[in-house]
Amino acid sequence: MKIKFKIIISIAIIALIILPLSTQFVSAENDEISVKEGQDAISIVTEFITFKIIDNQPHFIWWNGNRSTSDEIYNVKYTTIQEYFGNDEVIDIPSELHGISYNLLTADWLIDIIEEETEITVTLSLSGLPNKAEIQFVIHIYNNDQPITDTDKTVTGLKEVKFDIIIKNWQFQVGAKGIAINAKILESQQRNRVKIRNGTSEENGNKTRTMQFESEEHGNVVVAYYEWSTFADIYDGEEKVSTIDVGTSYFSDFDHNGQNTPDPSIINQWLSYPNYGDSLTMIHDPSVGINSDIPTNIVPLYTLSIFSGLIATALIISILRKRN
Repeated sequence: MKIKFKIIISIAIIALIILPLSTQFVSAENDEISVKEGQDAISIVTEFITFKIIDNQPHFIWWNGNRSTSDEIYNVKYTTIQEYFGNDEVIDIPSELHGISYNLLTADWLIDIIEEETEITVTLSLSGLPNKAEIQFVIHIYNNDQPITDTDKTVTGLKEVKFDIIIKNWQFQVGAKGIAINAKILESQQRNRVKIRNGTSEENGNKTRTMQFESEEHGNVVVAYYEWSTFADIYDGEEKVSTIDVGTSYFSDFDHNGQNTPDPSIINQWLSYPNYGDSLTMIHDPSVGINSDIPTNIVPLYTLSIFSGLIATALIISILRKRN
């Protein structure tokens, strides 16, 4: 009976501790980055950052560390792509935004995940649009630092997520000055006071700009950031043919009747791309990241699995001892 009892306990410990760990780390190709497809999100996790793609859409959230959740969750949500008109190549007022428009959060995106030894890549693709265009968000997280071409910035390995915004074969309407993409930037938990501000000249690069998340909980230091290059490259097939300046405009959100409905906790940004000609490909490179020096008090995901297994094992031992 004692031998049988010990065997049961051994099996219980293995099942309740090892199996949860095996479901947590699902990347067979990469030892430092895990990727997992869930019902509501695709999760990419390293020791330093948790990054999620919500509902297979270009809605990205992230926080510090390999944690099940956080008191602060940072968001960049790309909602709309829209042509714009006006007197110049920048968007001066919201009424200049009209013409061809697509809602990026109600579209059916195709998902492709590639796991390699040096990076994880997730591609969101939207095709079959009425104007024959194709839109992609290609998300990269690298094991090692990667320089951003033509800038003085580097994508930090395991701590930063870079995504390429790719627009193929856009057919501009007559008179359109360009296309713009709306991004809503926010902290969604609202448990701590988090300020979102423009980066300083020291925080920005020579050809990049940033929005910085400052947390009162952590002494008003920068805890996370959203960064984008001030230029985009234009390709004709595989050949790079030009580079365009990327503009930024900030307006209060507005409904279909043009009435302002501002939410002070949300930064409503429009990235604008001047008309670069029909049937070409545009590539722009934003990224998000965290300040890994900030301490966290949330238990890592795999540790929660171990604790749960130990508690369950203790209950099994108690029950079996009482029966014996």
